Amino acid sequence: MEQGDDFSELESTILDSITEGVFTVDGDWRITSFNRAAERITGVKRAQALGRPCSEVFRADICEQNCPLRQTLSRGKPILNAMAHIVNQQGPRIPIRIATALLRNGDGSIAGGVESFKDLTQIEQL
Repeated sequence: MEQGDDFSELESTILDSITEGVFTVDGDWRITSFNRAAERITGVKRAQALGRPCSEVFRADICEQNCPLRQTLSRGKPILNAMAHIVNQQGPRIPIRIATALLRNGDGSIAGGVESFKDLTQIEQL
């Protein structure tokens, strides 16, 4: 196994241990990684999400106009604590809190973006 393969496996294990949903996109807005919490919150399996545009997977109320990840990629600055609602696979709207950041290649060029999101359903019900 190559060193890159070891890192990729370790990276996947780390992302799957996080309770917040995490996904990454490339420059064409296609999902390149999707952790276990993202599967649970959205109801979409990783295999179904990978390679698809993030707006198709999340169906969020902010995808078209106020996408935090799009703002991060265009401005070069992370966004913390943005609020939105997504529609999960079963149909209900789920309130989420979002944080975004740039992903860079080894040479410093922008490779895409990463977004983490937390399901706020229980907090909203309180």
